[in-house]
This record gives sequence, structure tokens and C-alpha cells, in this order.
Amino acid sequence: MSQENNHIDLFLNWKNQGIWNFSSSFDRILYAKNPMCGDETELFVSQDRNLSLQILGLKGEACSICQASAGILYAKKHLWTEDFVRSEWELRQKYLETGIGSEEIPDSEREFWEIVLHYPGRHRCALLPYVALKKGF
Repeated sequence: MSQENNHIDLFLNWKNQGIWNFSSSFDRILYAKNPMCGDETELFVSQDRNLSLQILGLKGEACSICQASAGILYAKKHLWTEDFVRSEWELRQKYLETGIGSEEIPDSEREFWEIVLHYPGRHRCALLPYVALKKGF
């Protein structure tokens, strides 16, 4: 199996960690678009009294890297606070810019970010779901 085919299988696996359909019980839709390539992602979220967000579902027309990143984000099952979203985004952005800090990324997603690191033109794709989530605050 070629390296590219292996990556596709990995991306599809990560993508499938998310629920890619309309959630009927959401409070808000967080949307982000990458104007460079046309990727679009939507996060269906609920918001609690403390303004924390939970991702309930995903939607979007995007490349496999963007969809894999959204699936990984969904699979975390976190209640996201503004500070936590910012720190998670900054960690991944720093890693993609410098190649430093992979040990801080959870094991369950480290391989994804290590693959994306080698494709600088796709860094925006991988970070797009985080951009959408940041818009919730």
C-alpha cells in the first residue's frame, strides 16, 4: 500500500469519529470557510450556562484533512471553554509552524498532526474546525 493510500485510510478513520449529520438539539451553528480552497465546515453546538460549548454534530464540504480534523475534534467529547479552545488551537498551530511540541498533542491524534506537518499547504485545512469552534466565543 502506498503512503498516500495509507494516509487516505487514516483520514477516513478520523473523519468517521464524528457524527456527520444535522443535530436536532443544537443551540448554534459555528461556521468557517477557507477562501484559499473553498473548504467549509459547520459545527452544531450546544451551549451551557457557563458558556461552554459541546459539539453535537458536523457538516461541511471539505477535503479529507479538514474532515478528519473535525472528526478528531468531535471525538474529544469536551465541554469547550474559550481558554481551552484557544490553548488547543495554539498548540496545534505552533506545532504546524515549527514542528515543535508534538509530545503535547494527545496520542490519539498525534499521527494526524505529524502527517499534516509535511503538507504546509494543508495546514489551514487541518485548523479550520478549530477556527469554527473559536467563533463560538
